[in-house]
Amino acid sequence: MQNIKTGLPILSKDAYAMFSKTLFIATLIFLFTGNKAWAQEEFISPPSHLLSTVPFRVLNGGIVVVRLKFGNYADSLNFIFDTGSGGISLDSSTCDRLQIKPKPSDKTIRGIAGIRNVSFVYNETIHLPSLTVDSLNFHVNDYSILTSVYGENIDGIIGYSFLNRYIVKIDYDSSKIYVFSKGPMKYPKGGYLSHPFIISLPVETATVRDNTNITGRFYFDTGAGLCLLLSTDFVSDSLLFNSKKRKPVATLAQGLGGKTDMRQTTVKDFRFGPYHFRNVPAYIFDDEYNITSYPSLGGLIGNDLLGGSTSY
Repeated sequence: MQNIKTGLPILSKDAYAMFSKTLFIATLIFLFTGNKAWAQEEFISPPSHLLSTVPFRVLNGGIVVVRLKFGNYADSLNFIFDTGSGGISLDSSTCDRLQIKPKPSDKTIRGIAGIRNVSFVYNETIHLPSLTVDSLNFHVNDYSILTSVYGENIDGIIGYSFLNRYIVKIDYDSSKIYVFSKGPMKYPKGGYLSHPFIISLPVETATVRDNTNITGRFYFDTGAGLCLLLSTDFVSDSLLFNSKKRKPVATLAQGLGGKTDMRQTTVKDFRFGPYHFRNVPAYIFDDEYNITSYPSLGGLIGNDLLGGSTSY
């Protein structure tokens, strides 16, 4: 039947109830699909804000050193700021001086000259200006080699255990490190913004050119006082150098784990992002303990190469 005035069908009570239910469901479908803007919600993190500003000094090779207080001890300690460290650490002689007793563990660390078991100082804090960072587990290592190389006491290394909590800006113009909370940040104009692959160490893609042209991945290590460190396997497999034209010079390098034999040469061209570096000093070594993770990576980029730039 039809309504004479409207021409619409006249529905029974059961039919009307079914019609109303269908109309309600159709309305919901429209709201959630036909007009998506009505149903969408997005949670936005609060913007990053400055937490602390820390002055630093640059040592030989571009190494960045900061003075921070550790735990409840009154004296400030010298820490190397190191993206090439997967944790945070204290020097064994510093522990002896401060009468800190590390606890043994079954964990090991790798250096250029060996692998060693390490002890830990658990659940400690470091104090930056206006910022205290707690719940840090420091592994303990012997940094007497670093102390002898740089001519001043090195009490520890700040690495990934600290860096993964914040956004950290190193400004070489002002010689200051700016520590920001995590969150959206507007980066300044100019320069080059890289997107490293990070597990516990940042990995960058770069191109090395000499006898051949090789694009590979490299650790970015601000704690390495050199330009490039390449493994013998990477150099050999890629045929990077022409051995008949130029022979590397034998030398002795010092690093975590002790001393090791290396060969020093130069790379004709090194490209990182839009930047070209020519005649770059490079060390080649037999990576017995695979600290460069070959064949996944070819070596590492040290702070002596990029230490003159402002980086995030």
